[in-house]
Amino acid sequence: MERDFLEKQGLNADQIKAVMAQNGKETNALRDDYDRKLASLNDQIDGYKSQVTDRDKQIKSLSTAAKDNEELRAKFAEVEKANKEKDKEWSNKLASQKKEFAISSALSKAGALENKAVLPFIDTGKVSLDENGNLLGFQEQVDAAKQNYGFLFKKDEPAEPQKPATHVVVSGNGTSEVPQDPSKMTLQQQNELYKEDPARWTQLFRKKK
Repeated sequence: MERDFLEKQGLNADQIKAVMAQNGKETNALRDDYDRKLASLNDQIDGYKSQVTDRDKQIKSLSTAAKDNEELRAKFAEVEKANKEKDKEWSNKLASQKKEFAISSALSKAGALENKAVLPFIDTGKVSLDENGNLLGFQEQVDAAKQNYGFLFKKDEPAEPQKPATHVVVSGNGTSEVPQDPSKMTLQQQNELYKEDPARWTQLFRKKK
């Protein structure tokens, strides 16, 4: 979140500081959750790799022993088929976990108060991951969920409206207003007039040649 953006919304220094601090807490929480899930996923991948290494050793041993033995050749074919099925199972499980992780992270970023409460309204069958790990079809799902179940998402805090600047005038005949004498205005009153009506400020304060 940019400080300049908050300033343009009319927030004062204290309000900006509070918003930035809260945003920092939420960002750190998301990053910590992401790191934990990524570490868990990497551990599972390492476990799969270890199993594949052991399996390959088994295949190599069987292949060598099966050269002149019909029974062992049949056993080798059986093990090879089972391993291919296991590979497919692992691959699908890993892809599913990556997808679930990506959707969970995206829901947090979208402002979901509780991901588990929002998930029933997300058709994950219509969401997929591309080769770069980007979610496809997710934005349409979360937009629909926000529209129909907005109470499940954080509300954007409306910017506090600016207080109207003091219109510095003196009473005339009771039916009109006349700008105060510039020489009698304080610096604050001059600044407020400048913010409210730059054209009038220019007329009052520009130097006459």
